[in-house]
Formats: sequence, structure tokens, C-alpha cells
Amino acid sequence: MDHAITLPISSSLRLSEAVRRMRIDIVALSRPLRRCDLAACRGTCCHDGAYLEESEEKRLRELVPEAAKEWEAMRLNVPEEFIIDSSWRGAPPMPKTAIRSDPSRRKTPDYPSHFPTTSCIFLLPDARCALQVLAMQRKLPAWSYKPLACWMHPLVIEETADRISTLTLHDESSDPQRFPDYDGFVSRTPCGQSCAAGEPAWQVLREELTFLGNFGDRDLYAEIATALRVD
Repeated sequence: MDHAITLPISSSLRLSEAVRRMRIDIVALSRPLRRCDLAACRGTCCHDGAYLEESEEKRLRELVPEAAKEWEAMRLNVPEEFIIDSSWRGAPPMPKTAIRSDPSRRKTPDYPSHFPTTSCIFLLPDARCALQVLAMQRKLPAWSYKPLACWMHPLVIEETADRISTLTLHDESSDPQRFPDYDGFVSRTPCGQSCAAGEPAWQVLREELTFLGNFGDRDLYAEIATALRVD
């Protein structure tokens, strides 16, 4: 799987810079979405693991052995090789969380047929992320250990050739992972699909917008609401 975030951000400083200067694609973030329902989707977006930036890889390599007893308490079997080098469609290899076979994927309602029957090794049987569970058990912000691409999903930050970064949300027409032989990623995950009965994405993803905005001292939710003149 290609990057779920297209702007290379390897540190909180880089992320802070990106958030401070990025534009917001308000039209894209107004698309109606459904709220995440792990009981239904079983973590579909976690089926292929997550590509990691340098700082994320370093953090995980330090965290995993240090939290051995906590993984055991979660009944999570973390393999010795929990980070692998992986490439997709000819891109240079990058570190990624390892995956395991998960035949139960085919029992997930509307599971995309082009997605492999696998899961990230940090996905628990109840579809929660073990990295998020660990952070919460330690009384830390829920996404403290989670890769950026994971907690931002389905949002992405993109950078154009003129180095203008934009916070956006891809749909079927713009999903960068859509090819003749692969029918997309974000637009095929339940939390990234349009839902006529849903709410605007910027409202559904308020928690993500708030957390992201903190890196650049911005209230992204309020900025969107003001632009749309919504109380």
C-alpha cells in the first residue's frame, strides 16, 4: 500500500510546519461520511499495516520490547520482526508494520475484494489498535504511539510541486491508489466512503482535526466552521 499521507513528515517539527502553513480543502472535507464503527468494519483500514516515517520506526523499535508485559496482557503476539521493509508498485522500500494472515476478513461485510486477507500485527481481535490501547492504559493521548497515517485516516496532507501543502480527503475520483488492477484504498474503506445519510467529514472527524491542529497552534475545526458560517 502506498502512503496514506503524501507529505513526507518525519518529525513533530516537520508536522508542525506543515500544519501551520497548509491550506484546507473545505469542499473535500464537506463530503458526507459515516462515523467509524469498528464492530462493523473490523478495522478494514488496518488490513495492510502502516508505512512508517523515520521517527515512527524509531519509536516503535523502542516501545515494543519495553511494553512486552502489556502486550502479553492484551494477548497480543508481537513477532520478532514487527517492522518490515515493503514496497508498492515500484516505489522505494520503506519500513512498515508487519502483517499477519487473517482469513476472517472475508466475513467482514462489504470487505473489498481487492484487499488481501491480512491485518496489521497491532490489530487486536476486537479490531482495536494495540498501540492506541497501550497509550490509553498509560493515561496518554490516545494517538501518542499510533503512526500519523493511521490516526489521520481518511484525511491526508498533500504537497504540490510549488510546496503548497493542503489538508484534503480523497473520494473515488481522486483516490491516489486507484489503478486498473487495484480499485483504491481510502475510497474503499468504510470511514472514507461517501455516505448520503452521513454528516460532513469535518464534523465527523472533529477529533482528528483538533489533534492535528494542535501541532500547528490552529483550531482547524473552528476555521472550517467559520468559513462555512456554521455555529
